[in-house]
Amino acid sequence: MKTQFNKLKQHKAENNKAEFDKVLNKLLPRLQRYIAHRIKIYEAKGWLPKNFYQPADVLADVYLHAYKEFERIKNPDDLKIRLFSWADQIIGDYAAKENKIPKKHKLPVDKLVKEELKYMYEDLTANADGEVVLINDLKDEDIDYQQDEFKPKVYVFDFDSQNAFANSLGLTADDFRDEKLRSIFGSIYSQLPETVRRILDLNALGGLSYGEIAEIVGIKPDEVEKIIVAVQDKVKASK
Repeated sequence: MKTQFNKLKQHKAENNKAEFDKVLNKLLPRLQRYIAHRIKIYEAKGWLPKNFYQPADVLADVYLHAYKEFERIKNPDDLKIRLFSWADQIIGDYAAKENKIPKKHKLPVDKLVKEELKYMYEDLTANADGEVVLINDLKDEDIDYQQDEFKPKVYVFDFDSQNAFANSLGLTADDFRDEKLRSIFGSIYSQLPETVRRILDLNALGGLSYGEIAEIVGIKPDEVEKIIVAVQDKVKASK
């Protein structure tokens, strides 16, 4: 990653944004996948209109931020954290523009995480009896935009995504070939509080470490670990 970071320095010095963006594309292939997934989740929760905001547009804005502010970026790790942070910020700004984000998500992060963890430990149950839909194939009629934030909805993910989640949760690809377990995870995932789900997405789909996620979310690394272990326990207890 250091070599690519040096190439970014060179392209920035030469004012060559096209080549700068090409290096970024190769550097973090998981970023676009993470962005696409987060937009789908926001659409499913009714925080964004269906098919209006495109992952490529978010990615372009993220790269523009990186190009403009590159001189302030200290090292490759700092770059990775900033890119994912900008992606979250841009998608969040879209949702705020649409006036769809519940007021509770404007709480300070530490208080929000405490509230959401309490909910997860006390109330979250694995309910795999709901409708099973593909996250990449959600239709407008599949989504009740007026539903309660934590009303169960079961998602089954594409194979690449489900393998990423399996790895993050200490499971194997073989485990997720069990349709029942995949449905249980889809149900649990759909009921996770938003900050908890974002942390899991950053780890599973973004490939970020606990420390990197902590920097992005604004909590301690051991709190990130505690959250991911809690989700692991929920899924494994339902096997």
